[in-house]
Amino acid sequence: MKRILRIIGVFLLLAVLAGGGYWYYSTRLAPGSTTAPTAAGGSYAQLVAVKQGSLSSSITVVGQLEAVQSADLAFGRMNSAAKLATLTVKAGNTITNGQVLGTIDPASYQQALDQATSSLTAAQKTLADLKTPPTDLALAQADLAIAQADQQLAKANADLADLQAPDLSTLKDAVLNAQDTLAADKVQAQLVERDANAKSERDLQYSEGWHQRKIADLQTLVATGKANLEQTTLLATEQETLGQVQADLARVSAERRLAIQAAAATVAKDEAALKTAQDALAKAQAGGDPVALAQAKLAIHNAQVAQLKAHDDRSTLVAGADPTALATAQANVDKLRLAVSNAQADLAAAQLVAPFDATILKVNNSPGDFVSASTTILSLANLKTLQVVAAIDETTIRRVSTGQDASVTFDALPGQRFAGKVLDVPLEGTLQGGVMVYNVPISLTGVDKLTLLVGMTANVQIQIGQVADALLVPTMALQSANGAYQVLVADPANPTAAPQSVPVETGLSDGTYTQIVRGLNVGDQVVVQMTTGATNNNNRAGGGGLGGLQFLIGGRGR
Repeated sequence: MKRILRIIGVFLLLAVLAGGGYWYYSTRLAPGSTTAPTAAGGSYAQLVAVKQGSLSSSITVVGQLEAVQSADLAFGRMNSAAKLATLTVKAGNTITNGQVLGTIDPASYQQALDQATSSLTAAQKTLADLKTPPTDLALAQADLAIAQADQQLAKANADLADLQAPDLSTLKDAVLNAQDTLAADKVQAQLVERDANAKSERDLQYSEGWHQRKIADLQTLVATGKANLEQTTLLATEQETLGQVQADLARVSAERRLAIQAAAATVAKDEAALKTAQDALAKAQAGGDPVALAQAKLAIHNAQVAQLKAHDDRSTLVAGADPTALATAQANVDKLRLAVSNAQADLAAAQLVAPFDATILKVNNSPGDFVSASTTILSLANLKTLQVVAAIDETTIRRVSTGQDASVTFDALPGQRFAGKVLDVPLEGTLQGGVMVYNVPISLTGVDKLTLLVGMTANVQIQIGQVADALLVPTMALQSANGAYQVLVADPANPTAAPQSVPVETGLSDGTYTQIVRGLNVGDQVVVQMTTGATNNNNRAGGGGLGGLQFLIGGRGR
């Protein structure tokens, strides 16, 4: 409905300006000039003198009120959908910069940050170790490792040499010694079986039997009541003595068994030693044990590898870190540092934070709703800093430049006009209804205490130029031919002569008057043709008798 009323108003404006323009030309623009019909159907011509004066030009466009600072907030760094944990604001609330407006569960993001931090710490330690020069202790340990490797190799070589060239005489002596030792230990084992402990054991066994019989006799007397006091007392003494004899017998028997077992074990050991010596002599006489030779050679190889590694480790320690390894470690630290930074940003983004002081315009979700990175949670704007964004089409945008003055009115505030300036001219437009339109921001002053709402319609008049002491002719005097302008100039010396066509270069225009940059002088009489009938005036600048009006309206945004 508002658009229909606007179109009706434009047509009424055209009608009024058309009538007013005709009256203006006929009564005020050229006083004293003559007007006469030139053809049937209401065509008139008037001579108007070129004059000098000031001229300003403007365009009128439509825009809407917007906040300089506005934003749609979302949890843009979310990895997956999650529940909205908290939301502390609603539409209409005023908020401050940095205020927490809502949250999601930060646990997974904190865990990711902890893990990334731990990995970075380990990588930094590795890099620091590579950069740190070797200490005296590290060099000493490397020298010790080399010495141990050299000693191990020497031993392995000696062992192999012994296997390849055995000392047969020594091996034979070892067999003889083992035989002698075995014979001696066998004799000793025989002596153990016949030593004094054996006699003591027999004596104790006899004494045990005697005391047992004595006790049995005394117990019979006591049992039949025939024992006297002395015999009763003797029974207790005999029992005590028997216990002591039995204890001594157990001890002596145990000692004798242990001695026999020890002697037997010694003999068994001697027999094993003799067999080992005999086997060693037999293998040596047969040319050595193939398995032992192979093991000895393998031991030499392992010792050589250990020796080379010890020397290489020390050389590496002295030379410092390999450039490739150092570069790799540095790259790893840089990568993990970036990972920590991203994890910190992800954790911080688990909170919805106000980017500036603002008012909540719209809230789209409630706590408990599932949201994702693309979900707009709320919209906000700073209503203390407002601007008008005017839509200007591609035919007019070239006349607009940054810093031009503008005046703004609002349909919601009839009768009030506000000052402003063009803040910027965008280099790229958007296609709207087949026409390229550029959204031009315009500042506002004097609206601090007004109740203005984002989205209100604004009417903007932009001053696109101003000149002083310019040569001016009525815009209706201009005619277009082959892409250039010309005017008909009367000869003041011969008023009856036909006007001459003079090419001109135009400058600024306000729709009624146009600046002449080159081609005319002050006082020249130009012909202005006006028609009252249906005549084709497309050859005139601005489109005929209403050229100026068309210029003014043509700048309006679509």
